[in-house]
Amino acid sequence: MSAHRFNRTGNMFKEITRQTTLQSAFERVRGNRGCAGVDGVTVEKFDERIKRNIDTLRSELLMASYQPLPLLRILVDKGNGEARALSVPTVKDRVVQTAVLEITRPFFEAEFEQCSYAYRKGRSVKQAVYKISEYYADGYTWAVDADIDAFFDNVDHDVLIKKVKRIIKDKDIRRLITMWVKAEVWDGKSVETLKIGIPQGSAISPILANLFLDKFDEELLRNGHKLVRFSDDFVILSRNREEAVNALKLTDRILDRLSLELDEAEIVNFDDGFTFLGVTFIKSMTMVPFDKPKREKKILHYPRPLNLPIYFLKKNKGW
Repeated sequence: MSAHRFNRTGNMFKEITRQTTLQSAFERVRGNRGCAGVDGVTVEKFDERIKRNIDTLRSELLMASYQPLPLLRILVDKGNGEARALSVPTVKDRVVQTAVLEITRPFFEAEFEQCSYAYRKGRSVKQAVYKISEYYADGYTWAVDADIDAFFDNVDHDVLIKKVKRIIKDKDIRRLITMWVKAEVWDGKSVETLKIGIPQGSAISPILANLFLDKFDEELLRNGHKLVRFSDDFVILSRNREEAVNALKLTDRILDRLSLELDEAEIVNFDDGFTFLGVTFIKSMTMVPFDKPKREKKILHYPRPLNLPIYFLKKNKGW
């Protein structure tokens, strides 16, 4: 989709509110087979009255009365003995997020660097691995292998929204994105408003994560470093150890300006080998583990649905 279609203010929002756009967004939501949100409405239940639901959603958007419901905080097994918190929007909110994502994606993609491989159409772990191998063949035999500590939980809202404002000129869309960033979350006991971080589990979060780290990518590339980043995991390729040390120091400075910090980081040589994105690199070899059948994510904690009448009563009275 070309960006020139939406040069005039409001065109993007009009496209999002089209019946066909929202219907198409629902089809994608249905294909992802997600669980119900705080209202307890499943994809199947939403689909039973799809025309009425889409019509209602469209009216709310056009009348600026749309308000997302709180996210449902669930815990899933990561498969390594640890739990990951996912914040799940309602089906209705997933439809709107998916519609916004599809229409705005070209604008965000135009900003992103070639070194970024996660959450992007036509990009994958395999491509990131190939790129690292290419750099090794070109003489980049040292690497900074690192990841960012609790990245999604530490994204600064104000910084992120300023970045969105620079790219998305449509105020109605910016208002939607701001509401999703400053989301409320229901964990089964209370509703809390996110003060920092972007929720893992929302359709819009991955592209916002890449946007937040775009400055990180730009600064490393501008200083001549070879970067391969996959979400909050990255490798910086260098020709010698000194160059790698300088790259690591620069990385710390950039992340500090973003109020982020490294979790783990090491300087490695391809002769000794290292593992990135599950692939082991030793000299010119790349060793990929055998494919394992994908397991369904085991849900460790699934809160009861939120009592919406009481929620709205408290919200309206400012309790």
